[in-house]
Amino acid sequence: MALGLSRSGSLLVFAVFMMVVMWALAASVLLGAWYLTPRTEGLVWPALAWMAATLFALSAFRNTAPGTPPIGCVLDWSAFLWAETVIALCLITVVITGVRTSLHPHDTQATPPPGAPSP
Repeated sequence: MALGLSRSGSLLVFAVFMMVVMWALAASVLLGAWYLTPRTEGLVWPALAWMAATLFALSAFRNTAPGTPPIGCVLDWSAFLWAETVIALCLITVVITGVRTSLHPHDTQATPPPGAPSP
């Protein structure tokens, strides 16, 4: 007697889709942080809210995985933990640069070239 166990194709496709979505969300937050950090606007609250919402939404999204896998599964190691780390680091970076810009606005303003009239 032989017994074979395997995952269904739709389950594997959904798990891979979840990993791709997690990486895409992390990449979009990374691009947003890359766009926000050199700017001189200070704290951009809508962007911070979006990044924080993405950070906490990923854990709820992870819990919708088929079969509710335990912590430490392949999904976690290949996408979830890395995406959470990237998003958290981007959020911290945007907050630090935003606070620094808000506290010291004169340090972030461009200096006019020599000989140009100052504003």
